[in-house]
Amino acid sequence: MKPFPRLRKFLQYAALAGLGLLAAGLLVVFGTGDFGATQCVLNGLETRALAHRSTLLDRLALKALYQALLVVGRVRHPQAAEFLAYYCAGRGDTLRFDAAPLLRHPEVQLALRHHKQAISFRHHAPTQPRHHVVRRTDPDLYYAFDLLFIRQRPGRVVFYDQYYFQPLARRSRTAFRLGRVRFQLNDGLIHVAYPRARPFTTYGEVRTNGR
Repeated sequence: MKPFPRLRKFLQYAALAGLGLLAAGLLVVFGTGDFGATQCVLNGLETRALAHRSTLLDRLALKALYQALLVVGRVRHPQAAEFLAYYCAGRGDTLRFDAAPLLRHPEVQLALRHHKQAISFRHHAPTQPRHHVVRRTDPDLYYAFDLLFIRQRPGRVVFYDQYYFQPLARRSRTAFRLGRVRFQLNDGLIHVAYPRARPFTTYGEVRTNGR
C-alpha cells in the first residue's frame, strides 16, 4: 500500500474540481452580472488605499483584476491591452505603435481636416477649441488613448500621448465591462497593484501623400 500516491491523486482531482467550479461560477457571473459586488469591493480597496492602509490581499485582488482586464482586452481591445501591459511592466520609455489605421478613422480624418491639435475618443462636452471630440465614444481607442495628440507635418502625421494615471485622491475613474459585470476603477489604483509602474509616451508616425 502506498498512501502518498493516492493522496496526491486525490488532491489533484480535488484541485481540478475546484478550478472547474470556479470557472463555472465565473461564467455565471460574467453572463448574468454581479449586482454591484465588484464595485463594492473596489470601493473598499479605494478607501483603504486613500488612507494608506492597503493590505497584501488588496494588492493581490487588484493584480488579479488587471490581469483579467489584460486577458479580455487582448481579444476585444488589443491595443489598449498592449499599453496596459507595458505600463504594468514599469518600463517608462517610449512605446511606438502603428498609427496607419488611425488615418482610416472618420473622426480622425475630421480632426485632421480641421487641423486640431488633439482628439478625444470619449464623447463629452468640448472644453478646448483646438481639441476634437468624437460624436460617439469609441471604446477601443478610448481605452488605449482617451486623448490623443496630433502634430501635422509636410508628408507625415504624428500621434502621441502621455500615458499615465491620475493620483488616487483625484478620484479619476474609468468605466469597464467584463461580460455583464460593470464597474468603475480609480486610475490611481494601478500603483497599489504595481508600485513600480511608470508613465510613458506612446508615439506613432505615418507618412501621407501631402507635401
